[in-house]
Amino acid sequence: MALGRYLAPHIQRQGTKLLSSTCNLTEQEASNKMDGVLEVAAGAAEGFGTVYDGLEKSARLLANSLANNTVKIVEHK
Repeated sequence: MALGRYLAPHIQRQGTKLLSSTCNLTEQEASNKMDGVLEVAAGAAEGFGTVYDGLEKSARLLANSLANNTVKIVEHK
């Protein structure tokens, strides 16, 4: 998060300059487009974090279940 807070203003400024010079947009239009791009990127990062967290919890649950069931099978034999 700290890296994102540090980089976001720089990406915003440089992206706005790049869009305004290459796409012949006004400074305001380019800034609005960069706001949208950064919002989508933030949403994607949040979604990735949510999926990763869910997979991590599922893996932990699966490992615990395997360990418990292995003990039950060995005791049964």
